[in-house]
Amino acid sequence: MAILPLGLVALLLAQAPVPPKGGPVRPPAPEGLSWEDADWVAETVARIERRLGAGKPASRQTIVVTQRQLNSWVNLSLASKIPQGLSGLEVGIDKDRVVARGVLDLDQVKSKVPPGAGAGLLALLSGAVPVELKGRFSSADGTGKVEVEEALVAGISLPPAAVAQIVGQSTRSAKRPQGFDLLSPFPLPFTARRVRLERERALVDFFQ
Repeated sequence: MAILPLGLVALLLAQAPVPPKGGPVRPPAPEGLSWEDADWVAETVARIERRLGAGKPASRQTIVVTQRQLNSWVNLSLASKIPQGLSGLEVGIDKDRVVARGVLDLDQVKSKVPPGAGAGLLALLSGAVPVELKGRFSSADGTGKVEVEEALVAGISLPPAAVAQIVGQSTRSAKRPQGFDLLSPFPLPFTARRVRLERERALVDFFQ
């Protein structure tokens, strides 16, 4: 669902493929995105993994990821990981806040919405509709937390508890059978100590 980008901002270095070497020619990036930016994030993640594998600190310096780099990485490198039915994903970063916008095909995701989590409201809608999420993000000592401030589906507001249910249901996996708990603190990846959000960029500090 559209709520997933908030977790992606908090876990922006959690997973990314290494850019292909000598592979097939890639299609042109959409306006506002670039393969160079996507590759930079993927290469940064690969470098962190190598350092951790060698028993070294993930990074001795703060890593700065711009809003454009993040959007390029998510939409190009992680395209296959974006939940089915979500398109046109755009993440905006501001001081301690994040906004995620996109277009959601409700006909593809209604079956994943648990009873009581706005299911009755969503049943009245169909087709592709705009979605938007706004929230406050904070982190310290290796732990992050998201406070949902506003969630809109086709311009209709959903309460945070309903949003949390939808996120948990739509982010279940073998490694996380209960899904992502949006309302609870969560560990930052790769020994990150904190992630600071500023206008159009995220700064990641690591434990040494």
